[in-house]
Formats: sequence, C-alpha cells, structure tokens
Amino acid sequence: MPILGDYHTHTVFSHGHGSIEDNVKAAISGGLKEIAITDHGFYHDFYGVRRMDLGNMIDEVKRLRSQYPQIKIYLGIEANLVSSSGDVDIEESDYEWLDVLICGYHKCTSTTSIKEYCNFLLPNFVSGITKFSAKQVVKNTDAYIKALERYKIDIISHPNYGIKTDVKEIAKAAAHYGTLLELNGKKVSMTDEEIMSVLETNVGLIIDSDAHSPEKVGYFGVPLSYVDRLNIPKERIANFNKLPVFRSKNERADDKSKR
Repeated sequence: MPILGDYHTHTVFSHGHGSIEDNVKAAISGGLKEIAITDHGFYHDFYGVRRMDLGNMIDEVKRLRSQYPQIKIYLGIEANLVSSSGDVDIEESDYEWLDVLICGYHKCTSTTSIKEYCNFLLPNFVSGITKFSAKQVVKNTDAYIKALERYKIDIISHPNYGIKTDVKEIAKAAAHYGTLLELNGKKVSMTDEEIMSVLETNVGLIIDSDAHSPEKVGYFGVPLSYVDRLNIPKERIANFNKLPVFRSKNERADDKSKR
C-alpha cells in the first residue's frame, strides 16, 4: 500500500454510515498507518456535526487510541467555506481539539449573514446549475485565499467540487501557507489541464478516500488513476510512502515557541 494515511473520512456523526471505530478498524485492515475522522462542518444544514456530540467524539477517539495503538488516529473536521470573506464554520476554540482541519465548499450550508447568502452561497448554487461567470470565479478564488490566510487549514478538500475557482491561484496560496490540495477518492473535480497547472506551483498534494462508509476507507483507486495517467510525481504527494506533517501542527509548534 503506497498510501500510508487516509485523512478524509466520515462517520455517523455527519454523513457517514459507520462508527468511528468502524473506520479505524477498516484502516487497520487496509494496512494504513494513520486515519483522520473528519465529519462535515457545523454549518451544513443536513449533515453537519452537532456541537453537542463533540464531547462524545473526543472521548471515543481517546479510547480508540488506547485500544488500537498500531494506528495514529486524528480527530478533525471538514469545515465549510461559507462566505466571500473566507469564513469557515469553526471557532478559535476548536483548535484545542482539532488534529487536522480540512476545508471545502459544499451546497446546503448556512452562512454568516443574509448578505453573504445572497453574495456567495446563492450565486454559487445557481451557477452550479447554469454556468459560473468569470466574476464569480474570481470571487470564489479570493474566498479560498482569504480562508487560507485566516485559518490553519491543512487540506483543501476536492478542489472545484460544486464550485468554480482558479485552482492555480489557490495552489500558489496553499503552497505559501503549507496547505495541501486533495486528490479526492470519490471524484477528482479538476480537469487534467487544471491539475497540470497546479503542478506548476510548489503546492503539495494529498490522496484521500472521502469515505462515507467503512468499506471505502483506504480506497484510492480514482486519484491513483490520475497519478498514473498524468505522471504526477510521487514526491509531490504528502502521503505516498511517507506521512504528512500538517500545517496546523507546525503553526501550533511556532505559537508555543513564542510564548
């Protein structure tokens, strides 16, 4: 197994069909060294994690770390990009329990104001049905870059899924901050040309399953087919025969050293 960790998986706490332990056991069975539990963010109208469940999730991950020491278990979240200002649906206090922060755009989320609903969410929802204007692409790209500036985002999940952006510009910003771009296990939403443009930057890539059921944990066939077909350099992939060091870990270490 050349991919050593799966850092994007869902459970019954959001849109998944298995427990946290089910995902962990599937990862062990598949030979993975690490797994992250990254359920959907709090603002998702249908599948978001409920804050009242966080304590149970944290306790469950602590228990499983003791029970399954052969694998490293991260607790994270797949936060939602919810405004043109780069807002995502976490709070500063969430960094205390977050081991990994993924961020992506999803339909059917709440936002910070009626203005942002009309300015960001609604235009993207409609454009996803019709066509994205050049102006909307610029606005979406700026929103991602602002989010990268404001939050310790480790992974941009499924770039261009449900939204249209200039992925090369996002990749430049991500490279600057140490954020990885995901090649998603369910669907790679970038075109071949967009992937090649991303490779012209210094951004790192990561391959994840985006599993919504335990049997999909560790399934990487879709992104690996892109790696082979487009000759994507293996050394650009953060979890290919190695383990990633996430941006948030580096920034937290820097924060502690400054105290």
